[in-house]
Amino acid sequence: MKHRVLFAAALSAIVLSSISLAQSVDIPVLKGPYLGQKPPGLTPEVFAPGVVSTGAHEFAGSFSPDGREYYFTRRESRQSPTLIMVTRCVDGTWTAPEPATFNATAAGPNAMSFEPMVTPDGRRLYFTSDRPRAGQAGPPGPPQLNIWYVERAGDGWGAPQDAGAPFNPMQVMYVSAARSGTIYTMDISQGPAGAAIAVLKPTASGYGAPERLGPPVNDGSPSMYPIVSPDESYLIFSRMRPGEAIDQVLFVSYRNADGSWGEPRALDLGMRAGTPCVSPDGKYLFFSGGERGKGDIYWVSAEILRSPAQTR
Repeated sequence: MKHRVLFAAALSAIVLSSISLAQSVDIPVLKGPYLGQKPPGLTPEVFAPGVVSTGAHEFAGSFSPDGREYYFTRRESRQSPTLIMVTRCVDGTWTAPEPATFNATAAGPNAMSFEPMVTPDGRRLYFTSDRPRAGQAGPPGPPQLNIWYVERAGDGWGAPQDAGAPFNPMQVMYVSAARSGTIYTMDISQGPAGAAIAVLKPTASGYGAPERLGPPVNDGSPSMYPIVSPDESYLIFSRMRPGEAIDQVLFVSYRNADGSWGEPRALDLGMRAGTPCVSPDGKYLFFSGGERGKGDIYWVSAEILRSPAQTR
């Protein structure tokens, strides 16, 4: 438990470090896929500057399967909560980003809801929050970060639900679901230095306990923020590289014919990168980049995921 509390405190310090100016809700008229933005090539570009990526700290985004909703995380300042934002394509035009209805603002002025991830079928959205769980008690201290989810209800979402065991309390973060129902996540049960990529396999009653992947995905260094393709053919995640000029790097690993994972390959993005996500059509890689605690959301062609051998 001590390790998990320390991990939560460290993450909270990162999130709380963002300082920014408030943003006007006025945005230009945006039409077309991906907020009408010009698609990037093999050089990462800031995604939707002035609309999604602003003077605030933005990170961890996810599209709905039909590409008509985009959820991402934003924190305006030290004094404001960390919120999940949403923009929707309505009658062909994208709306100004606004807080999602399931944020934990009632939990206090610095409440946190972040890292939204929509499942491939679009029926559920997982996220991390510090809202109190049923029966949760204890003295004030580092936030208790747990996994919650909402289920689709008409054009919106139902009430937030505690994901329960084996997700909670504070066992995993960053949930990515495959079409099979298997979940890839970050096991934080051993603290930040022991963070590793794990899978939760569906059972008749829910999910089994986290199973850490072996080498070469987990190599002993902190491995975090996994995103799996819907067919589980490839896995993207980040590793920490303390002391190096770029201390957080995204890697991609492709599944071999025998079901094992291939040697991860580092992606040359030119900056520290985390919280990845791939667009529903598989064409673009999105990730959080820039300064720690003061970043933006970037996107780049998914061709960067393919090795030279795969492009031949």
